[in-house]
Amino acid sequence: MGLSLKRIAGTAAASAALFAGTGAAASPAAADDASKNRVLVVMLDVQDRVHADPGATKADFAARYFGADNSLKSYYDKVSRGRVDFVPAVPEKVIGPFKLSVSGGTCQPGELRVKTEALMAAKGFKRGEDYDSLSMVTPRIGCSWSGLATIGRGVSWIQAPRGTANLGVIVHEFGHNQGYPHQPGLVCKDGNLTDCAEGRGGKSPMGGGGTRLGLTATQLIRSGWLDAAEHQRVKDSGTFTLRPLYGEQQGVRALEVPLGEDKVVLEYRRPTAGLDEELGGVYAYRVTKDHYAGGRQIRLGSNDGDGAVTTFTDTAHRLKVSVTSTGADGAEVAISMNGKAAPPAEKTTPVVTEEVEPTPPPTPSDDAPVVHGDDEPPADDAHGDDAAGSPGASADGAGTGTAGAPGSSSEDGTHSMDSGSDQTRLAATGSDATVLVLVSVSAALMLVLGALGLKRTRRNRAHP
Repeated sequence: MGLSLKRIAGTAAASAALFAGTGAAASPAAADDASKNRVLVVMLDVQDRVHADPGATKADFAARYFGADNSLKSYYDKVSRGRVDFVPAVPEKVIGPFKLSVSGGTCQPGELRVKTEALMAAKGFKRGEDYDSLSMVTPRIGCSWSGLATIGRGVSWIQAPRGTANLGVIVHEFGHNQGYPHQPGLVCKDGNLTDCAEGRGGKSPMGGGGTRLGLTATQLIRSGWLDAAEHQRVKDSGTFTLRPLYGEQQGVRALEVPLGEDKVVLEYRRPTAGLDEELGGVYAYRVTKDHYAGGRQIRLGSNDGDGAVTTFTDTAHRLKVSVTSTGADGAEVAISMNGKAAPPAEKTTPVVTEEVEPTPPPTPSDDAPVVHGDDEPPADDAHGDDAAGSPGASADGAGTGTAGAPGSSSEDGTHSMDSGSDQTRLAATGSDATVLVLVSVSAALMLVLGALGLKRTRRNRAHP
C-alpha cells in the first residue's frame, strides 16, 4: 500500500484547521434614537432530542432575552446607554419548538442554520424585513460548546440542556454578533511593554467576566458607544482625569496614547450602575492599529490581582504612564511622552488632547469558519482553512477570561471556536476545546512525521 505525502499533509492541514483633559457631557441616546435589533428566537427539536418542558423553556428564554431586568435587552441598554435596543421580532417573543431532521448526536450548526432559515422563510419570515438577528435554541446536542455565534453578523446558537437560559452565554454570543472576539491580553514583565507575552483579558463578558462586568472602553469605541468628547487622544505629556467608564460624571472615559502604529487605551472602572462589581482601578489595553474590538488588556504580571495598572513604561517609545490617584469621581493619570516629564494636573496645557470622532464599525465579511481553542493567540492572527476546505480566514476571535479572577463568573465557562460548515466566522462558548486542539495538532504532526519516516525507510531499503 503506497502512502501519499501530499495526501497526508493535506489531511493533517485539514485536521489542524478543524481544531485549530476636559470633556463634554455624556449624552445617552434617546429611546427613539436607539438602534433596534429585532431578534427572532427559535426553539428547535432535533431527531432524537427534544425540549423536555417547552412551555417553561420558552418563558425562561423570553425573560432572559427581553425582560426588563437581568436580560440581554437590559444589559446592552445599560452598557450602550440606550444606543442599542434588542426587541422581539414576534409578539410571542420566542417561537417553536420546531422539529428538524438533524441528528442530535452530531454537531452540525451549519445544517441547523440552513434548515432553520429555510423553515422561517417558508413561514414568511425574511431577514432584514422581519428580523435582524436569528437565535436558535436547542436541547443538548452533540456539540462541545454552550453557545456559538457569527462574529459581526446576527446569528447565534444556544444550547439549553436543563431547559433554562444562561444569560452570560447569551450576552457573550451577542457580543460576538457585535464584532467582539474573545478578549485577549498581554502579560508584561516588570511593567515594560517591550517585554510582553500573550495572556488573557477578563474585563468584560467576552473575557469570561460575566454580566456583572460592563464592556471595555475599546469595545465601546468599536461599537461607537462613546461620544467624541469621551474618547480623547493625548498629544503631549500631561496629567489627565479619567471619569468612571459607566459613571454619570462629565468628562473623558477613554484616553488614547499613541504607541507607534499602535495605541494604548486607558479606562477607569469601579462599581457603577450595577456594573463592574469588584473592579476598582485604571485598566490599559494595547490596540493594534485601529482594531479596537481586539484590544489586548495589559497586565503587569501573572499575580497582579484584577489587572489594574499603577505604572508601566515602553522604553522603545519613551512612554511612561502612572496612576497618581483614584476616587469616586475619577482617576488622575500622569503621562510622559517622548521622555518629557508629565507636569502636575494644574499646570497641564489645556489643549493636550484631541477628540476622536466615533467611526462606524466595519462591515463584516463572509469569512470561512475559524476554529481555535482557549490558548490560541489574540485577535490579529490568521488561522487555517475550515474542514470543508474553504479559503483560510483571518480570525477575529481569541482567548478567554481567566477563571476565578475578580469579577469573573462561572456563567460563561470556557470558550472555543466551532467548525460548523456555515461560511461565516464563528465563535463559541462551552467546554474545553484546548484538548481537541492539542490532540488534533499532535495527531496531524504525527501523521506527517510518520509519513516522512516511512518514506525515508523505503528509500534506505532501495539504496543500501
